[in-house]
Amino acid sequence: MRHYLIIVHLLTASALGGIGQPALAADGCETLLQTDAISGVPGPATPEALARLRDIGPAPRPDRTRPLFTFSPDHRAVAFLVHRADPGENRYCTGLVLLPLAPAARPRLLDIGTELIRDEPARYGWAAFPIGSPAPVTPRWAPDGRWIAYLKRAGGRTQVWRAKVTGGDARQITRAPVDIDDFRISSDGRAIIYAARPGLITMNATIDQEGLSGWRYDERAFPVRGARPQTPNPERHYVTIEISSGIERPASPGEISIFMPSASAAADKIGYSLGPSSWSAYAEPVNRSVYPPDYRVVVEMGTGRRLVCPADLCRTDRSVSFWWSGDGKQLRFARKEGWANSLTAIYEWRPGSRTVRRLYLTSDDLVECQPLGNDLLCLREQSLAPRHFVMLGLDRTKEQKIFDPNPEFASLILGAAERLNWRNGFGVPFYGDLVYPVGFKTGQRYPLVIVQYRTRGFLRGGIGDEVPIQAFANRGYFVLVVDNLTYEDIVGKQKSAGALTAAFNRDFAGRRNIVSAIEAATRSLIDRGFVDPKRIGITGLSDGCTTVQFAAIHSMLFSAGSVSGCGWEPVQDAFLGPIVAQSYHDGGWPRLADMDTNFWSQISVMAQPGRVRFPMLFQAADNEYLAMVASHTALTQANIPSELYIFPDEDHIKWQPAHRLAVYRRNLAWFDFWLNDQRPTDTEGHSDVLRWEEMRKKYIRH
Repeated sequence: MRHYLIIVHLLTASALGGIGQPALAADGCETLLQTDAISGVPGPATPEALARLRDIGPAPRPDRTRPLFTFSPDHRAVAFLVHRADPGENRYCTGLVLLPLAPAARPRLLDIGTELIRDEPARYGWAAFPIGSPAPVTPRWAPDGRWIAYLKRAGGRTQVWRAKVTGGDARQITRAPVDIDDFRISSDGRAIIYAARPGLITMNATIDQEGLSGWRYDERAFPVRGARPQTPNPERHYVTIEISSGIERPASPGEISIFMPSASAAADKIGYSLGPSSWSAYAEPVNRSVYPPDYRVVVEMGTGRRLVCPADLCRTDRSVSFWWSGDGKQLRFARKEGWANSLTAIYEWRPGSRTVRRLYLTSDDLVECQPLGNDLLCLREQSLAPRHFVMLGLDRTKEQKIFDPNPEFASLILGAAERLNWRNGFGVPFYGDLVYPVGFKTGQRYPLVIVQYRTRGFLRGGIGDEVPIQAFANRGYFVLVVDNLTYEDIVGKQKSAGALTAAFNRDFAGRRNIVSAIEAATRSLIDRGFVDPKRIGITGLSDGCTTVQFAAIHSMLFSAGSVSGCGWEPVQDAFLGPIVAQSYHDGGWPRLADMDTNFWSQISVMAQPGRVRFPMLFQAADNEYLAMVASHTALTQANIPSELYIFPDEDHIKWQPAHRLAVYRRNLAWFDFWLNDQRPTDTEGHSDVLRWEEMRKKYIRH
């Protein structure tokens, strides 16, 4: 008990004079919220314009249990957080926004800041596995609707703040010595219950002390991120703070329980939603003998009686979402369908009926939807429109844009987008989006750049947002954004998650399918007279990078490549550490000790640089670059053009605005040079092009 009270004392930092300190103005962030329509002369979609877009939440959304917006208690307004990158200052402007839902009402900024909360989930038993993308942040309303609490990062620490809905009074509530992981508001609105891990302080101090005699290389090792062992994940502690006084105490069991999922929402019940009269809806597995299983829609009444939807259209997957109609008599649910599951449909089912009715069908990305009467308020992305709020009138088949955080975007000149459906050489259906060059002329052939590996929603920069799609379109490129599908789409369902990964990786079956799909779509564009077959580039981060590396060994179609976030080589176990390496072994990758030359002959650049068929650009985070050094070094020694750039204090997805803009610009310059024989016009790129020209001379001689 004494140990626990010490922890609580640490968490209070209850210098009570600090409780409720008002927020300071964030210079330069006054235009974070643009509420007026923009009119003026249309201009090109430049890298700078794309880099400064306002965003609501991360893309893609990683965790559906953390809503990106919340309704006021009277459902007359919503609250959400918005952020915008500032590459010039290499920082963010962040803000809490109140959006009234009344006609002609204008959104208001309740608070602003300059630090982004990044997503750092616990993984491999470690306290944090930084990804680089923004964390989903859920604002929470006081029961009386007069103020909103939210997580805000300031001074390098994430704490709970609150702001009055009338504005002008944003104040910090908690002052824990570690980041706050999550929080709730008490039912009477007088207290905040928050979750934190104070054990991080002791664990980090222990690692520091251990370093005095040398760190043992063990399951904490992750060499690509440095020599320091990863911090183990300590236990969460829950603390209740009284808002008016700042007094803290250990949270009661009842207070802790509000963080836990409902006991009736078992792990295998997906999309659990509580409806009227204690009715609940969820999807349950149909066949547990395969992975991933199919699911079916179920409604459970307060008496325990279950009503299973018998219609075939009630079969779905884990992505299903549920909502109830305004009168509580109809269940609405979303499911994927259409070609390669590229569409989202919303259906309505009256529990007990044998049929369902489709209310809505779209290729747009409905990032998050919540019911408002008989309508749905959604965060939506479209191919040519960044994330925005829209009201879907399901009964009236109408939709109304409620709020667009980027009104300036409408004045940018964009390339048209076309959805493509096709089959690869193995007969598997794929889909993608083709963005046309601005000023496209029939009969003229253009260069093409491939972007990966998801294409639902706004076509900005692919996964990781490194390839400025519309900037390429404005430079005269076709851009093909390919969705790489799921493992089960390609190799079929298996007995377990591990078996599915192993089947995908066995003899590189999954990667062969993806490369085949990209080649099939590209050749169709060549056949249509759109694309110059000698000017095709390919890009990819993470899984997309793996595809590029495989294509570099096996395909004759591409003339230049740009990658980030991978580097599959026989020596990778030495850089990944025991825990991460074992996870790859479980998925079918060989151990370093195996020296499996047959396996590595399919993908390793280091082992066969002479087989690489195009110049390669590596733009790596300092936390990952070691995995790419072997590939780059081998290419350079074999006179295959290769550049490796390393960005400091970065993660798998580059989060710093200056770095993102630099990646945008360098990708444009790289493909301009290798596909169009164009030199950068800026002074900064002059030394690059001189180096690239020397590479090309050696490459041609080679």
